[in-house]
Amino acid sequence: MLTISINDLIIWVRKGSTVIQACQAAGAQVPRFCYHDKLFVAGNCRMCLVEVSKSPKPQASCALPFLPNLRIFTNTALVRKAQESVMELLLLHHPLDCPVCDQGGECELQEQSFNYGSDRGRFLFFKNSLGDTFWGSLIKTVLRRCILCTRCVRYTHQIGGKDSIGTSNRGGHSEIGMFKESVLKTETSGGVIELCPVCWIKPSIN
Repeated sequence: MLTISINDLIIWVRKGSTVIQACQAAGAQVPRFCYHDKLFVAGNCRMCLVEVSKSPKPQASCALPFLPNLRIFTNTALVRKAQESVMELLLLHHPLDCPVCDQGGECELQEQSFNYGSDRGRFLFFKNSLGDTFWGSLIKTVLRRCILCTRCVRYTHQIGGKDSIGTSNRGGHSEIGMFKESVLKTETSGGVIELCPVCWIKPSIN
């Protein structure tokens, strides 16, 4: 066991844990999209940024192993500004249909955008509008809402036992997809519906 300071609160944590797990134990709320307790750490979304003592920039708490006497702050002005910037980039190509979305009130992205997002955007250009893909008869996809958290990719690889989902392209043109002439039909394929934080993966029959 090691000691760690989170918002000036000293707690004991198990050696080998990450900072985001220590924040959960301390009751400090840290937003996240890509992180999940049962999946490998990816560090894609960067929403879980925290301020670390003696570090000039915020750090991703999901992939940050803590050291003895480490001081973490989750509610400073630096952290808030960084989270607003990350949320602005996550919503860069997201459709502005939250008020009429059928998942309104049950979407993690909508909730986090209300709590940590800015009241305006600085980017004025056409959004990428990706078409839906066919993943099989059980799952319906709405690709234009995807924020590339890769939970579905890691779930099918780690739990589903089949590397049928992956990412393609780079930067703002990245997208989640499947290999050609393939469908997701493993026994645990329905789990990707529960893991998706933005509800772009939904049951084909509501």
